[in-house]
Amino acid sequence: MLLSELLGCRVHALDGADLGVVVDARFRRGARQGRREGDLELVALIVSPHSRLSFYGYERGRVNAPALINAIITRMHRASRIVPWECVETVGDGDVRLGVDAPFIPLDARRPIGEARGA
Repeated sequence: MLLSELLGCRVHALDGADLGVVVDARFRRGARQGRREGDLELVALIVSPHSRLSFYGYERGRVNAPALINAIITRMHRASRIVPWECVETVGDGDVRLGVDAPFIPLDARRPIGEARGA
């Protein structure tokens, strides 16, 4: 599967509720094997209920965005969430369906898991 096949897909909860659109993904690099870098493993999808646009890296912890860009990105992606890949049951035809109820994991690490503010 290619990342481009996931980006822009609608994400639906177990009960059929629309959670938003896949705007990015998170990967984990496996252990280095000699001189070769470890393989990448998909671990989560970033889902935005309000925008199809990317975060352009501004959601990452230590990136300092200019105030105006930060305000725009924050507004566009309010209530965005991380959906663990383990929660995904099927992917196909522009649609991602979850097989379990995924917890609400906010992008802002200062917010507790389960707190869906800003929707």
